[in-house]
Amino acid sequence: MAATPPPLAAVIVNWNGRHLLDACLTSVFAQEPAPERVIVVDNGSTDGSLAYLRDAWSQVQTVDAGSNLGFAGGNNLGIREALAGGAEFVLLLNTDAELLPGALAELRTALNEAGDAVWAASPKILHRADPALIWSAGGRFDWWRGLSIDRGWLERDRGQYDRPELMEFANCCCLLVRSRTFREVGLLDDGYFMYFEDSELSARAGRTGARVAYRPSARVLHDVQASSGGEGHAPSPIALYYWTRNRYRFVSRNVRGPLRRLAAHAYILGTRAVRMIQAGLTGRGREARVIARALFDGYVRGATGPSR
Repeated sequence: MAATPPPLAAVIVNWNGRHLLDACLTSVFAQEPAPERVIVVDNGSTDGSLAYLRDAWSQVQTVDAGSNLGFAGGNNLGIREALAGGAEFVLLLNTDAELLPGALAELRTALNEAGDAVWAASPKILHRADPALIWSAGGRFDWWRGLSIDRGWLERDRGQYDRPELMEFANCCCLLVRSRTFREVGLLDDGYFMYFEDSELSARAGRTGARVAYRPSARVLHDVQASSGGEGHAPSPIALYYWTRNRYRFVSRNVRGPLRRLAAHAYILGTRAVRMIQAGLTGRGREARVIARALFDGYVRGATGPSR
């Protein structure tokens, strides 16, 4: 008789993503085996998402956050619910992501094979609009620039990343995490609101010596920035603001050594200044203003959480 797999809960944060829910949830329930629990945290949506979920997806557990808590805060609500229910694994999944057949089983296998050497397992993530284009094939840190880098970003998938490996970083677009990781290193830091919270989680877990098991046979399709309003590969103003602002927080909290920390801050300020000048000279004044405000909020105000 086959052993019963450890309980697994999927956590999905939704913010005005009703148009994304069917594809995402259908892919989750099509997995064999499917998660024992699927928890959707609704971050104060105004598009009828919550009512739609309760009507069309009664098998899903919904959590009404009441307001937009951001990616980190919304996920933390769901993670706490999953842990309270006894889940040994937690799948973090974006609403704009779709698991391809067998993806979840491959991620489970990756964790089982690697044992305590890993804290999470990540898939190969491909662009939904062009599945031959890679969005992420595992990741690493560049501490001198204060960056977490998705390997293979915008490369054509020629099988160059088809070997399972242990990685430093994985983003939370789709990530299977051992529950004990959250108990040992903490939940996502909701001070980020969105962007860089997964980088900090990877950094914290990495300091314990554990790594991420990259599993290329687990594949996921991703509508890039569909949940934050971006178009194509260009970031939305919201994404640009938080990604810029939160780099200060990430570097200050996670880059070790004063020389590397100074180099990372100098890189951020220098490259952002160049981008602001380029934006101003090419008629993209709004982009320049967003970057300037983000830098002021991060470096001068030390702002955290949602922006006013």
